[in-house]
Amino acid sequence: MITTAVETEPSLLRKQVLEAARGYRASWIRLAQFLFTIHKDKHYKSWGYLAFETYCMKELFLKQATVGKLVKSYEFLEREEPSLVRQNLSEENAGSARPAPNYESVNLLRLARNNKDIAAGDFSDLREAVIEKVEEPKEVRDRLKKILDEKKPAPSAEETDNLRTAKIKRVVALLKGSQLELSKDQLIPKYLVQQMQELIAKLEDQISE
Repeated sequence: MITTAVETEPSLLRKQVLEAARGYRASWIRLAQFLFTIHKDKHYKSWGYLAFETYCMKELFLKQATVGKLVKSYEFLEREEPSLVRQNLSEENAGSARPAPNYESVNLLRLARNNKDIAAGDFSDLREAVIEKVEEPKEVRDRLKKILDEKKPAPSAEETDNLRTAKIKRVVALLKGSQLELSKDQLIPKYLVQQMQELIAKLEDQISE
């Protein structure tokens, strides 16, 4: 069950969330909890905003994409790792709680949980990297990419040939355009223009019919 921020007066809540937003990269879970509560209870309306996204952008200077990741990552942790959330929100545990993983890393873990192509064992390894080892988003992203790449079927010979042909055609088109521009304005010697023409011809010979 998703918990909400400690009940408090709307004016005090508004001040608290502003303070949390200033240092959210170090303690994003508390900010995300505030955002979850504000969105759920529509506190932003009593503060003069018609939309939650407008409040976040105008008052907290947070982009919609960032807010979405923060709230969804918080909800995921509440559901999957409630003890981690409680430790990081408890004042009694201040300084002794397990370090909170980066919200970007948690968001990647959340997406992996919803991906039917990721096996339970692979998800468990990814969870360890995010929750236990507290790896940075780039490392987690690389891990996730590797897992997904291993699941991709090898391309057929026809697909490989079509990809090769398409790439060669793009290079030929680029070379022809460059050769035309350079020779028209006489920006390079004629022998270089000739070499470009020869290279274009050789590449065209490599294109499958």
